[in-house]
Amino acid sequence: MINSGTITAGQRGILASVINSGTIRATIGIGIEGLTVNATNSGTISGAVFGLVGANAANVINYGTISGGDGIAAPIANVSNSGTIAGSDFGVRASNSANVTNSGIISGGVAALQFAGNPDMLTLFPGSRIVGAINLGGGGDTVTFRGGNHNLTFDTLAGATVAGTTPFVVSGNRAVAIDPTPFAMTDRNLLDFSRMVAAVIPEIENTGTAGGAPLAFAAAGRSSADVVADAFAAAIPGLAYAGEATVFSNPTMVYAGGTAVWARGFAGKRVQQGDDVLLRTENQFYGGMLGAEWQAGSNRRLGLFAGGGEAKSSLDLNYGGTKSTLVLGGACARYRVANAFLHLTVQGGHSGNDTQRLINNNLAAGGTETAAASFNGWYVTPEAHFGFNRALGTWGGAAYALSPSLRVRYLYAAFDGYTESGSTANLTVGTRTVQDFEERGELKFTRTQTLGTTAVIATSIYGGVLAVQRIGDSTVDAALLGQAIPFATPGEEQVWGGYGGASLAWRTAERVSVFGAAEYTAPSDDSSIISGRAGLRVAF
Repeated sequence: MINSGTITAGQRGILASVINSGTIRATIGIGIEGLTVNATNSGTISGAVFGLVGANAANVINYGTISGGDGIAAPIANVSNSGTIAGSDFGVRASNSANVTNSGIISGGVAALQFAGNPDMLTLFPGSRIVGAINLGGGGDTVTFRGGNHNLTFDTLAGATVAGTTPFVVSGNRAVAIDPTPFAMTDRNLLDFSRMVAAVIPEIENTGTAGGAPLAFAAAGRSSADVVADAFAAAIPGLAYAGEATVFSNPTMVYAGGTAVWARGFAGKRVQQGDDVLLRTENQFYGGMLGAEWQAGSNRRLGLFAGGGEAKSSLDLNYGGTKSTLVLGGACARYRVANAFLHLTVQGGHSGNDTQRLINNNLAAGGTETAAASFNGWYVTPEAHFGFNRALGTWGGAAYALSPSLRVRYLYAAFDGYTESGSTANLTVGTRTVQDFEERGELKFTRTQTLGTTAVIATSIYGGVLAVQRIGDSTVDAALLGQAIPFATPGEEQVWGGYGGASLAWRTAERVSVFGAAEYTAPSDDSSIISGRAGLRVAF
């Protein structure tokens, strides 16, 4: 029978197998005497005595709600639940054998799960919440953890087999498992944050004292092509413009000391899809920086910067997350020879981290408890950016250029150990480090144009490929219930992908420039990253 409406009855709502997306209410919601019940439910099935009962067996796939004195009762119960099964007495009761797979809620006033003394199977996925006693009955049962945080107490685990795809321990009649997703995201999130820090540092222009004039937008006798050429030189430093000598000899913006200060901010979001081990995760990060730069020779500039920001990770199914507050600082240098440039940056910072885990504890009120911890960390990442600027000529009053480049950087981070509080199965984690290499090959196309005689606008589109390698010892030293459970950091150790973006810079005769950019990255580990940055630069 297929039901998408409402069925109300005094005794049995349905005496047949059913596909239900509606509502069934009765003393016994669904039941067949002497036969097997096959039910797929995405609606509501409720009974005063039984939500669903099978005199022989019950094969149930539940996405909705099943409730009653017993939610589901049968000698043989094969149940796959991602919805809610609730019983004032028993959630699922099997008098012979049971095979229950759960990623939803199963609750019972007497027991959530009541099995007999035969081999039974219980498989727990992320999202599983069992509220009430779990009575396996003994007899060679199997309990398998397939993700999520669990702190479960059974009537007995004697003779039982406990297995899992995630770290777990067994102590007496308790089995505890942890979700390792936060550890997989530690280096990825820090890579994203520190990448944006490097990205907001201005491409330092060589603005030495040659030429002597504060600004050469509209010098007498200069053609519009000259103005565009000089504007182009400011947007892409070191460019030898087609048909001219090195345009840097007459730069668009010339300042007495070649000094400038800048302020920029950034924000971004990573969405990491889940797999068999890891949960879907969203990481949001943002920050702001102040910096200064000055001339250190005819073809060198140096700079310093400092700032801070925050990164927040949230796990799917409200399983918790991590918040990191970071303060940072660093230095940068740019060296130019003809059309080639080398940009060197080193940044480092301190992080204060707070983490929370939502845990299914079947004996806790509501079936959940929260474990929390705080710990400190620090990181350092040097980076080298090498490339060329190649002029493509002018057209329609604008100049065009193509800039291939390569970025290589290394990330090293260290974190203190910690012990959680708030749970009856607090996790202890030892000190740990993460190390990564990242390479980015990029091709940028830039268009530069003057607006009247007082402003220059440079727009760019760019794209490229990236690769990330996780290196070093990736073991997480951890302990649960006094037992050591070291495990390898999950997630792919080598990731590649592509990215693309666009930027805009607007410079005025008042020696002020405004910058904005947006970027999208698609790595091979089923994640996506979108980010933006903007800021202001003033020279004097």
